[in-house]
Amino acid sequence: MIRPPIHCLLDCLAFLIQSRSGIDTRPIYLGIWNASFIADEDGFSYYSERIDPNADILGFEQLYGQCLTRWQDPLWSKEQQFAKLERELEASGPKRTIITLVDLYYMPHSTICYGMKHMPHMLIVELGQDGRLLVKDPFFDWEGEVQRSVMHEAFTCEGLSSGITLHLDKAAEPDPGLVGELFRQQFTVAASQLISGVDNYLLNIECGISNYTVEKLYASIGQVGVIAKRWKSFGLMADYFAAAGGNAEPLQAKLEQLLAKWENVVLVIVRLGVLGNHAKLPEARAKLEQLAELEAGIRSELWTLYEHWEVNRHEPAR
Repeated sequence: MIRPPIHCLLDCLAFLIQSRSGIDTRPIYLGIWNASFIADEDGFSYYSERIDPNADILGFEQLYGQCLTRWQDPLWSKEQQFAKLERELEASGPKRTIITLVDLYYMPHSTICYGMKHMPHMLIVELGQDGRLLVKDPFFDWEGEVQRSVMHEAFTCEGLSSGITLHLDKAAEPDPGLVGELFRQQFTVAASQLISGVDNYLLNIECGISNYTVEKLYASIGQVGVIAKRWKSFGLMADYFAAAGGNAEPLQAKLEQLLAKWENVVLVIVRLGVLGNHAKLPEARAKLEQLAELEAGIRSELWTLYEHWEVNRHEPAR
């Protein structure tokens, strides 16, 4: 089953578990629609030293068990970090796989970043039988050989570093009761922070607030797009909860509408950035208001599916 790109680290974990075990990977994305990002006068970013890099890992291990080893130290030099990667690769195997952070500026398979912009990204690195480095990138649906010199150059990004070893033999099927408990703890019907954040930025531009500019928003539109991909996790959790006899199709239809309408908003913002025509600001904000209503409907339907699942999950699906 090929899944749409949602979150580079979680996509790596889901790919490895799905392709090499019979464990259900849909709960990996539980709550990722609420994942942290930065929104300030400089625009939007899905990565920052202010974002806890361990939050997604801890959430994964709550569900799948203590099957990850983190082996990077941000205080190490790049040479020390790369040497540790080499040692981890030498000790790797079918049940012990490496996921590491790279800078897409140096990765030729990334047509949107290679040689153009620096962006941190997680992907899978394995050691071939002849010592070659083999890379799998589920987010961009790419795999191939990467020269060591390229990997060395791409290793770490803008002060960020991460190295994770997944021990597949220690991963366990998520307990449904725990999935439900964690869903209840993190679920909210409040509007998406991405939608409200972009709307607030446009409002500040409209009001002439200093340092809020169309140019800054336009410059970060790529990262806004990466954050929006996390909405696709609604669909995976809807499928998970529908397994107890619910119907996820209405939610999936609304999700498709949300993603399509979001692209329309992005196009308006791009035109604002290129043309600088502030007259389009009310149009963009009106579209965002519609998106907020649509996303609220998706959240409401997901909660309904969860309630049905909680009542019926102990009974066989009809």
